[in-house]
Amino acid sequence: MHSVRLESVRRKSGGRIHLTPRVPRSGPVTTLCGQTLESGTYASLDTPADCTNCIRRSKDQARVSGAFFAQEEGSELLRLSLEQARSQHKPDLRVLPHPSPEKEKPVVWPAAKPPPEVIPDQLGELVTRGFKPSGEGVWRSPQGVIVKMRKHGKEWTFVELVFEGAVVATRVGDGLRIKAGDVEVGPNSDGSIEVQIKKGTGR
Repeated sequence: MHSVRLESVRRKSGGRIHLTPRVPRSGPVTTLCGQTLESGTYASLDTPADCTNCIRRSKDQARVSGAFFAQEEGSELLRLSLEQARSQHKPDLRVLPHPSPEKEKPVVWPAAKPPPEVIPDQLGELVTRGFKPSGEGVWRSPQGVIVKMRKHGKEWTFVELVFEGAVVATRVGDGLRIKAGDVEVGPNSDGSIEVQIKKGTGR
């Protein structure tokens, strides 16, 4: 690191040794402590200064800079500043590699789900409105009546009704009409049987 070099000067008559930016060959000189020594009354020395004020002010860069410019020695101060700037380490600049873009991942589409099975309005002797399937040929009503159907060829026929509540059987002509919970089993005009949710009970 380059430092500003101050020169020592003292009156020829003796006294304290002062500091100044530069001892001129002729003309007055101003010390750091503010004294002005007239031309011919001072001499340059190689001896270290012993003026307390000059020594203290030599540690104040602002005062030293002002003294240099006051004596028109600013060019010397500028030269030293440039040398100091050149001697400083340059910042460590590194160019980081640009991260490579990730490979596009293939889009995984979810497997297509089969459409829900459509329940026909009537399955053989069973009117499916209101019933829920509970297995192969087994249907359950909202009130828990279980109706079992059996497939004969392409047709479904009524086989069994299971209900834990009251069951009412009424003769209708040559057949019977059975009411269990919300389910009604009765003959049709063509002699077949029809199983359905009683009207007015809802789903």
